[in-house]
Amino acid sequence: MKLIIHYLKNYKKMFLLNVVSVLGFALVELGIPTIVAQMIDNGVNRGDPAYIWKMGGLIAAISFAGVAGTILLGYCCAYLSTSVTRDIRNDIFKKTQEFSHSEFHEFGIASLITRTGNDAFQIQMFMNILLRTALMTPVMMIGSIFLVLRASLSLSVVILATIPLIVGGVILVARISEPISESQQSSLEDINRISKENLSGIRVIRAFTNDEYEKKRFDGANSSYMGNSKKLFKLMSVTQPVFFLLMNLAGMVIYWIASIMLSEGTLQIGELVAFMDYLFHVMF
Repeated sequence: MKLIIHYLKNYKKMFLLNVVSVLGFALVELGIPTIVAQMIDNGVNRGDPAYIWKMGGLIAAISFAGVAGTILLGYCCAYLSTSVTRDIRNDIFKKTQEFSHSEFHEFGIASLITRTGNDAFQIQMFMNILLRTALMTPVMMIGSIFLVLRASLSLSVVILATIPLIVGGVILVARISEPISESQQSSLEDINRISKENLSGIRVIRAFTNDEYEKKRFDGANSSYMGNSKKLFKLMSVTQPVFFLLMNLAGMVIYWIASIMLSEGTLQIGELVAFMDYLFHVMF
């Protein structure tokens, strides 16, 4: 993160614009459910077409603003992530030109190629997601929790009870995936190193008939990379279904409590509709 922050300092204006677009997007996402709730409770339930048209027009205007904010957010994220990655690659290349022979031997050609190519690309992908979710998450989280508590304190208990389960799951997945990811990167460096050695020394390999040995060596590194990638994909494929299972279970409990509150007249239908939308934002 220190590395990313260091390079982001060169793009302060664009980063500020990215923050503004995130705030605008969050305002739209959280504002529409509130307006829909008012439309249902004050327009539909009371049979007021004028109020419904008024709120519908407001939702349409906010939706257009949300589309503009989303486009701006995408542009800012793409510009920042690609610009920072370009700067990192330039600095890596510039630094390698200053290396001594011993320093080249210490890092290894394959490692330097991986750092310049794949590792920089991973930073680019990470930044693209980071500039969207990492900035949006605290804003959406605080705003959603505030609106949830304001809508119904009784229903909020269900959501607050599920949050520790989600946080615990995220921490567990992070701890499991970290060593697998490191091993994957190491396997990729081995693939680059073996490929380079074979391409540069192909005449020597053929002269000593070491073709089969080199094939087995490459296959070993390639299979190791494949195995680690499979583990990561399997781990990530499990997380989403579990998340939606927790969200659906929380939704079932909320609907059960809400049915009692609706019969007692302590909750309105519009408030329930908005609350279920806030539920998704809080948990997501």
